[in-house]
Amino acid sequence: MKKLLFVEGIPGSGKSTFARFLANQFERNGYTCNLFFETTYNHPIIFSESFDNYNMFIESYIGHWKAFLLNQCESDVVVMESALFQSPIVHLLHKDVDRNIIKSLIVNVSKLFKEVEECKLVYFYQDDAPTEIQKMIEIRGKEEFLLRKHNEYKHEKYYINRIEQGAESHITFFLDYAALANKIVNEVSIETITIENSTRNYTLYEQQLMNEFDLRYIPDPDVEVSVLKEYAGIYHNQDLNFSLNVELKDNCLFIFGDKKLKPKSSSQFYLDDMSVMANFVNEDNKVDQVVITEKDLFANKSDNGTAFVRVS
Repeated sequence: MKKLLFVEGIPGSGKSTFARFLANQFERNGYTCNLFFETTYNHPIIFSESFDNYNMFIESYIGHWKAFLLNQCESDVVVMESALFQSPIVHLLHKDVDRNIIKSLIVNVSKLFKEVEECKLVYFYQDDAPTEIQKMIEIRGKEEFLLRKHNEYKHEKYYINRIEQGAESHITFFLDYAALANKIVNEVSIETITIENSTRNYTLYEQQLMNEFDLRYIPDPDVEVSVLKEYAGIYHNQDLNFSLNVELKDNCLFIFGDKKLKPKSSSQFYLDDMSVMANFVNEDNKVDQVVITEKDLFANKSDNGTAFVRVS
């Protein structure tokens, strides 16, 4: 592992999209690359166990990092989003743990990477965090989003201690998260690329990252609309009793309703915000199945991928 790259920022800041972007660009520039989203199945760092005793979480979190570094990936590059900041901050902030303990944990973990040839942190931040957090809440469903999050996490100590705020306590949570992350980023022992991304000038941010990593930008390949039409349809997996509807809208493919499939090749497409790759299989000049690869908590947990057979 020559390069270990972290992508961090508040929820909704574009971490997943830019993690995928970086992984694609490294691959297209000739590197082998492993990409780990926060939803990647069997993630080497992010684990599903919940610990009431925060010291147990800290011990397990550090242990996962040490094991990962001891058994390094053979890839040239590893890109991780949400593993260094978001995972420990969210878990420990939910427990209302002293903020200095959270900061010390992440700063100390950052010191473990000194043996990695190149380790960098891409950190997205916003000068006006309250405004950006409000925009994120609007995009994700407004009051319904806050209420859903409240019902999911209201048993956690952070929200019990702010019970008078009700669902609004999740706004306070995001603000605390942003303030804490902004402090930690100045103390970690990792070279950091900071990007103020409230203007959403994604082309500018992409070019900045290309310059930082000395990469040549190579865009997604063009796929003819006539080919995309062949992929549109309904595919079913009998074991899961679940159907995928692949739709062609505005000359682009969409899956899971509003998730845009972007081309990696003429028959392979990816989602830029989650660990899903769709591989369309053409046999006898007919597209008869799509295989979902990359391991994800929600779409595929198999090494061989999950196949969906075309039904219409």
